[in-house]
Amino acid sequence: DIEDTKEALEADKKFVKELDEGCATKEQEWEVVKKTRAEELLALAETIKVLNDDDALDLFKKTLPGASSSFLQLKVTASAQKSAALQIIRRAAHRRRSPALDLIALALQGK
Repeated sequence: DIEDTKEALEADKKFVKELDEGCATKEQEWEVVKKTRAEELLALAETIKVLNDDDALDLFKKTLPGASSSFLQLKVTASAQKSAALQIIRRAAHRRRSPALDLIALALQGK
C-alpha cells in the first residue's frame, strides 16, 4: 500500500512539474498577445486621430464627386453585348476580308 502511495506521489510530482512548465509557456505566450494587442490599439488610436484631422476631411471632400459629376449604372444584356460584338467583327471581317473573322462571326451568329 505504501508503494502505491509512493508511485502516486511521484506521478503527482511529475504532473505538477509538467503543469508548471505548461503554465510558464502560456504566460510567455500571453505576454506576447498582450504586447501585440497594445500595439494594435495604439495603431488604431493613431489612425483614428489621422482620420479625424481636418486635412483628412478636406482630402476626403476633394475625392467625392461634385454636383457636376456623377456615375450612371447601365444594365447591358448578354444578347446586346453579343450583337454589338457581332457587328464589330463583321465590319472588321469585311474590311480585311479575313476568313478567320468570318468564322468567328458565324459562330457568334449561331449561338
